[in-house]
Amino acid sequence: MTPEQKMNALFAAEAAPARDYGFQAEVVARIARRRAWMSILSLVPWLIAATAVLWALRPVISTAADRLDPVLVPVAMTLTLIGGSLVAARRLTRRLGRA
Repeated sequence: MTPEQKMNALFAAEAAPARDYGFQAEVVARIARRRAWMSILSLVPWLIAATAVLWALRPVISTAADRLDPVLVPVAMTLTLIGGSLVAARRLTRRLGRA
């Protein structure tokens, strides 16, 4: 028997390795977790820059906010109620869709 034939016989005799789905799921979860953290960490410089810009614009914003205060409170309340209603509707449709 030639060495090539011995190798072919050896590889033909072995069964293909079984897939470990638990291991694959854990690896995928770790990769997803790492990507999520990297995405969050990549936003930190933008957060610092936005904080600096808002700090610099504080006098202008406070003056405008004082003038718009009577208008902003009802608008903010309305938008909060609409947002809460949309979130509740989305959760209900997802929950009822599974049942």
